[in-house]
Amino acid sequence: MNRSHPAPGSGQAAVAAVAGSPVATVALPADAFEGETVFLHRDVFCLPARDASVSLARRRVGERLCEWGVAEPVYDDAALVVSELFTNALVHTDSAEITCRVQTTLETVYLAITDQGRGASGPEVREPEEDENGRGLLLVNALAELWGVRNEHGSGRTVWAVLPSDCDEPKPADA
Repeated sequence: MNRSHPAPGSGQAAVAAVAGSPVATVALPADAFEGETVFLHRDVFCLPARDASVSLARRRVGERLCEWGVAEPVYDDAALVVSELFTNALVHTDSAEITCRVQTTLETVYLAITDQGRGASGPEVREPEEDENGRGLLLVNALAELWGVRNEHGSGRTVWAVLPSDCDEPKPADA
């Protein structure tokens, strides 16, 4: 299943679009972000499911995007999205490790966090008034052009997000 949510751009609109509406299904093939040839850059790494790994994932994604020539506001947003998605995987699953993936094209930054699928349910967007916690997906929704959830055939769940890339002069993949 591939569930995704368009990001309308404001926190309040995000609540209305996501919390108040049924989940939309987007016609993306399961391997839409897997092809090596469409990406300028790709980094995949696994970290232990520990609190300290959240900042490691955030820092690594930010550093990679900076190295690849992505504009600072974009890599800051991407680092925040990875932090929120990694935290959700850490808090809501009983995973031993969490896999992070960051890939770029000329137009987009694709981020994916895969847990080991040991959680009771998938990600849920909460109303801002409901709880002090649980607002991470509102941030993801506000920053991403599109985000979604894909079950990984018995080996976990991937929550992914696509952000616009502001990369005037992309660096070559071997840079």
